[in-house]
Amino acid sequence: MDSDAQKTLAEVAEIVAQRGHIVAFSGAGVSKESGIPTFREPGGLWDRFEPGASSGIMGVISAFPERAPEILEELLATFRKAKPNPGHLALAELERMGLLHSVVTQNIDNLHREAGNTIVYELHGSMYRLRCLGCGRKVLREREVFLEEFSRLIAAMKKQGIQNIFSLMARCECGGLFRPDFVAFGEAVQDLHESVDAVRKCRVMLVLGTSGVVYPAASLPGYARDAGAVIIEINPNRSALTRLAHHFLQGPTGVVLPRLTEEIRQRLQ
Repeated sequence: MDSDAQKTLAEVAEIVAQRGHIVAFSGAGVSKESGIPTFREPGGLWDRFEPGASSGIMGVISAFPERAPEILEELLATFRKAKPNPGHLALAELERMGLLHSVVTQNIDNLHREAGNTIVYELHGSMYRLRCLGCGRKVLREREVFLEEFSRLIAAMKKQGIQNIFSLMARCECGGLFRPDFVAFGEAVQDLHESVDAVRKCRVMLVLGTSGVVYPAASLPGYARDAGAVIIEINPNRSALTRLAHHFLQGPTGVVLPRLTEEIRQRLQ
């Protein structure tokens, strides 16, 4: 890190240490550092299966039913390998230091919770949670339970075909079918009210690894800034939200955020 960048990092650390009450807003770039592709990049699922991509993973499977097991096996392998990276762990450390209030994320991989954050608003839901289509009950599963269920579903699909997929889904106590509780294209986002309330109360907002083009999520930094928060963006490249940032720290979250966290710690000792 050059001297100018180190000076900027120190200045930002001083601001955060003085103001406290952070809300972090994370996007796909944070998970990409854990090996989860954005799917929109060249060679990703949306690129290779473009005819159904506009409707998300369910659209891809509907457009290519004969390749559903292959597509799901690729997703399973990706989630099996993914672990919290240094950026996730730095956010958990900021919470333990009493500075970070909550994380608002566009990611569905549960990595913020695995890293140790306790208040996580998941705008696009979670792959690790089930929601009953009958009564609306939600059940959060442990990582290994989720992976094993996912593996069994794929194996059964290979034998019985995708047309019987609903008969393979788990059932709730009420008798209704469970579905993965992630937001499909066209569905309303989750936790939006709680997220807006959190960002309007924060004094610092960290914008991390997001392109800032997916709404309504991309509106959150504007709410925070209008309420008086200092906006700090950490991204490898400038985004659609950089114009709102008071400070822009260039680089991967997994590299820059641990350094920033250490600088903040030194100022609080």
